Amino acid sequence: MDIADSPSLHRCQPSCANTARTDHHAQQLRRRAALLERHADSEAVPGHLAERMYRSSARLRSQADAHNRDRVTGCESAS
Repeated sequence: MDIADSPSLHRCQPSCANTARTDHHAQQLRRRAALLERHADSEAVPGHLAERMYRSSARLRSQADAHNRDRVTGCESAS
């Protein structure tokens, strides 16, 4: 395997099937989404930029929701 073909942490993409998130990452996604929304609500931000911020915020919240829905906790019942 060539080094260019191997995984690299600095080239991670959120849509990659190998993405691994922790609960902390999901919390960070939600905080970033809230920050984007606060900025977008500012009258100083042009409408087209505010819309882009809202779309990014929605995408981040969706990623956090997917983590919460699909996460593996390791606290499974041993019945």
